[in-house]
Amino acid sequence: MPIIQQENGRKTVAGLPLRWGVRAYEELRRAQDGVIGPMPARYKKLAALLDEVTGAPLPLDATDAQLCIYAQRYADECATQAGMLHDLKAIRARLAWMVVNRGLAVPAVADDRQFMLRCVDAAWWRRNLRRVHGRAFEHAAIRLGFVSSRTGAYASNETVARRIAQNVRNAAALRTVMMVNEDGQEYSLADLAAKGVGNKAIRRGELMLRMAGCEEIANELGHVGVFVTLTCPSKFHAVLSKSGLLNPNYNGATPREAQAYLSKVWQCIRAKNGRDNVLPYGFRIAEPHHDGCPHWHILMFVPAHKVRRVKLTLAAYALAEDGDEPGAKRNRLKVVRIEAGKGTAAGYIAKYVGKNIDGEHVGDQLDRDGNVIETDLVGDQVMRASQRVEAWASAWGIRQFQPIGQPPVTVWRELRRVKAEAVEGAPQHVMDAWNACQRVTVTDPDTGEVVTLQAANYASYIRAQGGVNVGRRYAIGVAEKVEEREGRYGLATRPMPIGIYCRQAPDALYASTRHQWKRAGGAVPACRPWSSVNNCTVDYAPAWEAQAEWTADIAPFDDTAYFAGFDFACFDQFGDFNPDHFKEMQYGK
Repeated sequence: MPIIQQENGRKTVAGLPLRWGVRAYEELRRAQDGVIGPMPARYKKLAALLDEVTGAPLPLDATDAQLCIYAQRYADECATQAGMLHDLKAIRARLAWMVVNRGLAVPAVADDRQFMLRCVDAAWWRRNLRRVHGRAFEHAAIRLGFVSSRTGAYASNETVARRIAQNVRNAAALRTVMMVNEDGQEYSLADLAAKGVGNKAIRRGELMLRMAGCEEIANELGHVGVFVTLTCPSKFHAVLSKSGLLNPNYNGATPREAQAYLSKVWQCIRAKNGRDNVLPYGFRIAEPHHDGCPHWHILMFVPAHKVRRVKLTLAAYALAEDGDEPGAKRNRLKVVRIEAGKGTAAGYIAKYVGKNIDGEHVGDQLDRDGNVIETDLVGDQVMRASQRVEAWASAWGIRQFQPIGQPPVTVWRELRRVKAEAVEGAPQHVMDAWNACQRVTVTDPDTGEVVTLQAANYASYIRAQGGVNVGRRYAIGVAEKVEEREGRYGLATRPMPIGIYCRQAPDALYASTRHQWKRAGGAVPACRPWSSVNNCTVDYAPAWEAQAEWTADIAPFDDTAYFAGFDFACFDQFGDFNPDHFKEMQYGK
């Protein structure tokens, strides 16, 4: 039975965050309905759910500081066990058992030494414990009804706040680290990150460019756009959308399990399309329902005379499981043919891309009553929809965007690193692909306005690669060189991109330009401290001190990584200082 405790003058269920515990206690009290004696069935069901949720290996109300303590403790235990054995196989088996016994997946490395170094590293435990605890926390929030359009859409308020705070800490850490390359150019890590697809605006722009390129190819081939929305059966949804009540038919699946179900359905659809000689191409976007259960938006282009065949295939596999349940035919699958007169396919899907990245082109954010959510004093909305979606995808490790039937974007990005002189004399399709990837701009010296003289064209890149749906027979690939790199756990061989190559002549390398970056600033020489002991001149100093070398190359102390990985929000959960609680955190119960 759930343990009832009193915290800050309010009765809560032990083992849950304060906000959850207060509401759980109130629900239990209402379910009891004043009955003395055997409890009603509703009370027993809720009590069983709370017992299951609070019985997790890692306490749901554990703070980040406690997770760090657990990580250090587990790493020390692994180090102790490794020191007691001498056979490598026995050590690996013992450490693997300890990792699995604590709810984590064993490191997927073949090298025994690197395997052991991970198991005895507190940072490895800390990273994995945060992921496992975050997913257990979020799944509990879903099961208890704290993820819905009424209580917090897509992800719980706690998970979204934790993700926002993490992004703020990461951005602050990136701004403090300066890097310098071999040419003497110095930038902060934040500036370097802003130049890649980690920049949300660049990521959104690249996705829209790729979608526009697919649409241009479709128009050339006479294909039509079809917009598909694919949803899971009702048993994957924890909360009813209209009433906000818990779904009595919910099977307890996590969003990752629901994503796996949709992937399996899509595999069947793709195989059937292959048998029917239907080769769609486009994009798939995964986004959450209000209760965190994922659904897919698929923009695909197909020949006009095969649209009906595609619809029948989609319906057959989308309704294969529980297809006869109420509302299945109406809600499980929606297929819309995009009409040319009503706008472009890329424009049709722009709001879904913006909603899943940075909120651009989405419009005003509305509450349940249809009112626009007001901004605060600095103009920021509290937990915007895009922030909630990003926190959801990060917590569950779900890939949001997936191309269908297109050439790899890695070659596109690598071509942008190749200079013009490197592709001189290359085959025509290589030159065409290189030209398609280049964006030529000029800056007005008077106004500072940037004018685009030549825009990048993804459709031309697709043509140079041989078209759509050619499998692994694309004309251009990324050239890689296998190198040994020193990492946290020793040397590891990994392929490093060095340019592009043409599959017709694989021996020809068109090298890309990459800078060698290192952290700016060197070691600060250590000097004698000024104290009452040695605050005299050299003439009066002892002979051994005068002859001693006081300059040494000692690396400056750097605590950036520690503060970047520490969740300071944990201190917000503590009220008055409690020595017993502090001892419990430090030494365990």
